[in-house]
Amino acid sequence: MKPLLLLLALPVAAHASWFEYEAGAGLTSYETEDGRWYQQRMQHDLTTIAPEYSVGITGAIVSRGAGGVDWHADYVNLGRASSSCQCDTSDSDYAAHATRHTALFAGSGRALGVSLTVEPYRWYAGLRYGFEAGAYVYRSSWSEQVQGWTVSDAPPQNLSLSATGWRVAPVAGVSVGEGKWSVNYRHYFMRFNSARQNVPPLWNDADVLEIKRRF
Repeated sequence: MKPLLLLLALPVAAHASWFEYEAGAGLTSYETEDGRWYQQRMQHDLTTIAPEYSVGITGAIVSRGAGGVDWHADYVNLGRASSSCQCDTSDSDYAAHATRHTALFAGSGRALGVSLTVEPYRWYAGLRYGFEAGAYVYRSSWSEQVQGWTVSDAPPQNLSLSATGWRVAPVAGVSVGEGKWSVNYRHYFMRFNSARQNVPPLWNDADVLEIKRRF
């Protein structure tokens, strides 16, 4: 919650004519990759749709007639993802007749942080159409518990893995609205960061559909 408190505290003492508060709620759909904490061919269960919310401030960079450019600084919590799998841990070089080994994998994590974007927009037929792009500075966390991990003929063992860190990813989206209300779609390009982590999260990128209101 610290990024949220800092974000909202900055303009409190300032004159409010140059910004508005905004808040939104919606759903995140995390993109996953077969073989990362689950195997499609094995028994598994995934939670990749999560409640999402955002809160922040916005203001005008340029405003001319039917168009303009706004800036946004929002705390965005993409929500929690989880997975469980009775996965095959056998060595791929085993002969076909070799004993197959499985282990129970169970993990969860989330992404949350601050998005900083600019949004060119235009009013047409009573509706406001916008395109948004910028950066998402976020905290990625993932914890995984593995029961029954077996290497060759060694006794099964239990493992506990976790990773937490701050990352930066591009974000882009579109919106359509009327008055104070809008419907927003955003895509968070977190794939490159996820693939580089020693204990990667379940997800690659994320898609968010959100209803937002300005105050």
